[in-house]
Amino acid sequence: MTQWRYNAAVTDAPGPSTARRTNARRIVLLFAFSAAFITYLDRVCISAAAPSMTADLGLSTTQMGYVFSIFALAYGVFEIPMGWLGDRTGQRSLLTRIVGGWSVFTVLTGVVRGYWSLLAVRFVFGAAEAGAFPTLARALARWFPLAQRGRTTGVMWMGARLGGSLAPPLAVYMIAGLGWRSTFFVFGLVGVVWCWFFWSWYRDEPSQHPAVGPVERAEIEAGRLDLRSGPARPVPLLEVFRSRNMWALFWMYFCSAYGFFFFVTWLPTYLMDEHGLSLERSGVYSALPLFAGAIACLTGGAVSDWLVQRTGSLRWGRRSVGVGGFLLASVGFGGAAVAHDPLAAILWLAFAQGAQDLTMPVAWATCVDVGRHSGGTTTGFMNTASSLSAMLSPITAAWLQQTFGSFNAMFATAVGVYFIGALLWFLIDPEEPLVKA
Repeated sequence: MTQWRYNAAVTDAPGPSTARRTNARRIVLLFAFSAAFITYLDRVCISAAAPSMTADLGLSTTQMGYVFSIFALAYGVFEIPMGWLGDRTGQRSLLTRIVGGWSVFTVLTGVVRGYWSLLAVRFVFGAAEAGAFPTLARALARWFPLAQRGRTTGVMWMGARLGGSLAPPLAVYMIAGLGWRSTFFVFGLVGVVWCWFFWSWYRDEPSQHPAVGPVERAEIEAGRLDLRSGPARPVPLLEVFRSRNMWALFWMYFCSAYGFFFFVTWLPTYLMDEHGLSLERSGVYSALPLFAGAIACLTGGAVSDWLVQRTGSLRWGRRSVGVGGFLLASVGFGGAAVAHDPLAAILWLAFAQGAQDLTMPVAWATCVDVGRHSGGTTTGFMNTASSLSAMLSPITAAWLQQTFGSFNAMFATAVGVYFIGALLWFLIDPEEPLVKA
């Protein structure tokens, strides 16, 4: 097994003292943050719009559950192929197509006239958005050294959680003033604007960008030595399916997404039906778990990088955050299952989401650690597990609610799922590359 020890020298590459110092990497990080923000702004909008959509389109709870799940089905089917494509064609062209495609279908969600057209639009929406995060993660690995991978991935996921956090109250406010159809139109236009700026500025290789000076270029290239220790080109997809490490990452990520997709689908409905909150107040409450997750994403990535430097072990710097976050998430869902008032329930759920989001940047950084040049493919494989969980979670929540008369049954099952996820972290080794040098 390849042994890894942190070496601070990779981030302290020499450069001429008189050279102009640049920091174009910050713009790349801003693009990753904003793309992740828009992704969840568009994705979570439908949870806030669900009560209005079900009333206007005459949908049942189960039908709306299938609408939530059809997105995840398409997302999962196209996740690995899109990550694989990004490894081979580059991130600039693929990300522009991905963000542009999902923005168009965000707009089209607002023009559907019935159940079947809504299913079709959300399926294509999921297919269009597949590969976004694997491609973003691979772009960050190209522009940032290994020693900063946890932190930069944390910033990306903080953007996703802030988008998910702001979407419910913002969507509720816009729905009240514009209606749910116009709200989807406005949200879709945001992504189109992002595409124009990204295509104009971004380049796949830092050395090709005129804004990158010689000092910054040397720092980036010295810090990417780990990428050069593997094959020069992405490895065959078959190697991913043969890897025990990758299957442990896959099922861990399935557990991670199980509770999260309740927040972006049924949380407003849960707060209104079981705690009697108004639509407006439920939108505000629904923002709290993902806001806690945004802070945790930044914290988890930074803590992991600090532990790696402190202990000299990539394995335990990543693994300790993963195990601890999942165990705390299990406790949070247990508290929510027995809470009797809306404030206590949402605080426990915010605790659970924050705890599991400590692990989010660590999981993605680990996947790139393992995949190296195949980081898009490996993260696409891992993220497919979240799509599987996203298909099952909304339907499971709806079935448990109809069977037991409460969404608390969903929280009880999440306790066990996150405990299993904590155990899976002991099987994950970021020091073991997919293909050894």
